[in-house]
Amino acid sequence: MAVNFARGLDEKNPVYLDRSAAQAAGYRDVLTLPTFPIAMSTERVDLIFAMLKLLQLDAAKILHGSQKFIHHQPICVGDRLTGTKRLSALTDKKGGALTFVDTVLEYRDTDGALVCEDHCSLVHRNS
Repeated sequence: MAVNFARGLDEKNPVYLDRSAAQAAGYRDVLTLPTFPIAMSTERVDLIFAMLKLLQLDAAKILHGSQKFIHHQPICVGDRLTGTKRLSALTDKKGGALTFVDTVLEYRDTDGALVCEDHCSLVHRNS
């Protein structure tokens, strides 16, 4: 999946495509692109809809506001990660016309070490 993700983005750096090149560069296996966690999070998009339902927000009125990734260590093909998502802020703006839903999805390795943080902001149009 990670290699296909890199190919789909026309990546040319061999550390994202070839195990030998990645290992020669000092990685355990093929390195994933920094934005690859977005592909991992879409495996459970149902959880986003469940969160919106709990917050009583209409999914049809959601816009993607922002996304950022903070990497604490490289993610390589074959790594086994566990993700835990939490609501970090719920803020009304523009006199209540918009609600910002900020979440953090933390990915940890099998030892429990933090590998990556996926910060996402969704915007709900309240009109």
